[in-house]
Amino acid sequence: MQTVEPAVATTRHPLDPLTSEEVQTASTTLKKERGLDGGHRFVYVMLNEPAKKDVLAWKPGNGTEVDRQAFIVVRDRTRRKTFEAVVSLTQEKVVSWEEIKGVQPSIMLEEFMTVDEVVRKDPRWQAALRRRGVTNFEMAITDAWSCGYYSEIDGAEKGRFCRPLTWIRPGPGEHVYARPIEGLIVKFDLDKMEVVEVEDHGVVPVPAKKANYTADRISDPEN
Repeated sequence: MQTVEPAVATTRHPLDPLTSEEVQTASTTLKKERGLDGGHRFVYVMLNEPAKKDVLAWKPGNGTEVDRQAFIVVRDRTRRKTFEAVVSLTQEKVVSWEEIKGVQPSIMLEEFMTVDEVVRKDPRWQAALRRRGVTNFEMAITDAWSCGYYSEIDGAEKGRFCRPLTWIRPGPGEHVYARPIEGLIVKFDLDKMEVVEVEDHGVVPVPAKKANYTADRISDPEN
């Protein structure tokens, strides 16, 4: 019996997500027109959704073309500024470029990874762990948490910061989030990618229980 392969749709819907090629085109176009350099980081590159009337008017094969656009958020680390841009993928040109004041773009995946690497090497952080009896720093992890906003000192114009918190594993492959390092708070500059300060509010004993939740460990009374 002959198998009939399903037809592959070649016409893309106006609301289809950007392809990797479109993301590349959008970033290349913006870099070229705005003169972006290594100090600029792309936080978001996503579809800039067309007007609803244009979407409703579009039908496959009816000759109606909808301008494909990308919406982009850029962080200028050097000048500590955040921008929003719209790039026409159809025309390969920048439609708009605007500085957005008083805001903080979200933490990027690459920053989560780098924050952990940089904090681990900081001698102040290492000294704080030693005061708690921790000498194997490979068993520790840090998570970059938002600073929040408590006063004007946390305003967006002051910089882009996070406060990494620390946890310690009881051993390789074991659960980590049940064993926080209390009282240890790091202030980290996400534009300069460096530790600003380390606050140590005193040693609090690390929880003794491992709190592993895998089937082979969860029933262990010492867990």
